[in-house]
Amino acid sequence: MRVLSLVLAVCLCALPLVAPPLVAPPLAAQTLAAQTLAIAKDPAWADIAPIPEGDAALRAEAEGGQFFLLSDHQMRWEGEVSQSWNRVVAEVTDRAGLEELATVKLDFDPANQTASLTRLMIHRDGQVIDLKDVVAPQVYRRETRLEEGIIDGTLTAVVQVPDLRLGDVLEQATLLESRPLVGGAERSGSSWLEWSTPVALSRTLLIWPRDQPLELGLLPDRVTYSATDLGDGTLRHEWRRENHVPPPEEEAVPYEVIEDALLRFSETRDWTPLTRALAPHYTRDYPLPPEWEAKVDAIARDNATPEARAYAALRLVQDELRYVSLSVGAGGYFARLPEEVIATGFGDCKDKSLLLRVILSRLGIASAVALTDLDAGYGLPEELPSPYVFDHMILRATLDGRPVWMDPTGAHQAGGLGTATMPDYGYGLAVTDGPAALERMEVTPTGTWAMDVREEYLFSLFGVVLTVETRHRSGSADAARARWATTPVSQIGRDFLDFYERRYPGLKMSKPPQMVDDPKANQVTVTESYFLPYPALDRNGLRQDFAFAPEGIAEVFPDRISPPRRLPLYVGGPWVTSHEVRVRNGPIEFLAPEPVTISNPAFDFSLASTVSEGGNMVLRWSYLPKIRAVPPEEAAAIMADVQALRDATWFSWDLTPE
Repeated sequence: MRVLSLVLAVCLCALPLVAPPLVAPPLAAQTLAAQTLAIAKDPAWADIAPIPEGDAALRAEAEGGQFFLLSDHQMRWEGEVSQSWNRVVAEVTDRAGLEELATVKLDFDPANQTASLTRLMIHRDGQVIDLKDVVAPQVYRRETRLEEGIIDGTLTAVVQVPDLRLGDVLEQATLLESRPLVGGAERSGSSWLEWSTPVALSRTLLIWPRDQPLELGLLPDRVTYSATDLGDGTLRHEWRRENHVPPPEEEAVPYEVIEDALLRFSETRDWTPLTRALAPHYTRDYPLPPEWEAKVDAIARDNATPEARAYAALRLVQDELRYVSLSVGAGGYFARLPEEVIATGFGDCKDKSLLLRVILSRLGIASAVALTDLDAGYGLPEELPSPYVFDHMILRATLDGRPVWMDPTGAHQAGGLGTATMPDYGYGLAVTDGPAALERMEVTPTGTWAMDVREEYLFSLFGVVLTVETRHRSGSADAARARWATTPVSQIGRDFLDFYERRYPGLKMSKPPQMVDDPKANQVTVTESYFLPYPALDRNGLRQDFAFAPEGIAEVFPDRISPPRRLPLYVGGPWVTSHEVRVRNGPIEFLAPEPVTISNPAFDFSLASTVSEGGNMVLRWSYLPKIRAVPPEEAAAIMADVQALRDATWFSWDLTPE
């Protein structure tokens, strides 16, 4: 849910590629004023709404010591420059709110944005204390995403509100003016009308040319709409949401699902203007340094098929260039040239995708860079064309007559066509010279994440020998490879031992874990070896309650859901796992659990077991989540099956011989 605060007052548009604010090429003559928070009057075009009082019932729902009376977002364009005026009014109801509201923050990019403070006043006991011309804004460059390898040049203007007291009503307004960058579908954006905190009135005003198309996303009926002809060739569109109380949060909701009312708008429903604006930069050929031309020649010589060459090129870009994003100004949308990327030894998603496309072109393989979103890519069909709905770039190649998606920023990956990990971002938008449309990234369960675990328990005169073999494939292999590359084996061993020792107190590691990597098959096999001395069985009641259970099955589901469910239930598929337990020479004759088979729209699950004389038993679990989410009306039935699944994933026996 979206948090409303004086910190987020102007952050109402989705993020551009790896650069949080709107960005543009550096100005020809950038003035010092562009790096400060100016003090200005309200724009003449702004509509000043009266401050609502907010009723007692709504006030009772306020939290965090803040009661928001007004959230007012107004937008227009002056030529190619977008103007976004934002006004927020909140009452301080508790000390916690005082700490929060007394600091006003605004992020902006000096490369193409100017920011102004147009209102700052305290309403106290019928009086208005105007502070706008009294405060001294400070501007800082924080680089909040530096640990992620992203340098975006964003500045943060900070205003400390003097003498703010409990019971005061603080009113502030800011104006953000942004020059265009991409040149296609930039008359677009979004604006929140509901938040995760109660608001007496949220409204969005959009001044738009009467004769220009205005495309709108869907809004719930609880948002009201009106339009006013301003008599100058423009219409003022107004959306209002009054007395909003956020509903209780639900667990296990897909990231891309938005329940709060979000206004989306654009000048078009066609993605082509956006891709054509980017295409001149991303579809042309670029030179490579001689040493990289030689590397490309070697790939062509050493790999017989286009598929093998494509994945060899992908590994080259992934492995030889580290990830750093210089997303200052134009770097937020346009990749650096391949020669510069290679010379510096680093690049971001745009840099690497463009470089890979150039290499594949040398190898005679058709490809195009593609826009997507790492977290919300499955929600892209709900968006309207805009450069601000993407945060990642990958590559779409054509191999064996079908699209194959590749992420050049991946690390510790291996395999080729049919074994390499499939990017699972939902949808992508290929950047070409032709017509554009969102494309679904088709994935398979074994292509995203696959893991098979086999545990063998051998009972002997001295104790129990436990051997665990885990075969990781696709994304699971990538994760295992990364862990072994970055973590000491001793730490990995301690982590593994801690997991099993919680189930079997007294368990000892027989030898350090072993890892075998098969890059061609994209499979990593890890073997663990433990010993449980017989005396440990008689401590803590372990002999009377010796358990066998799989791991990682149905963990994404909540313990319970409260009906009626409003939002989709996250399943997390597709991926696949299996778990086998083999018990040999046990001290008792085991009774096999009843077989269990569950199949529904969300997942397939099975438990099978066999026993034989001599204390032998085999338990086999398989779990296949098939889709990303199920509709809310199916959630209750799915959760009933989840409970049945959980009942079939933990079994314990009394190992006391008769």
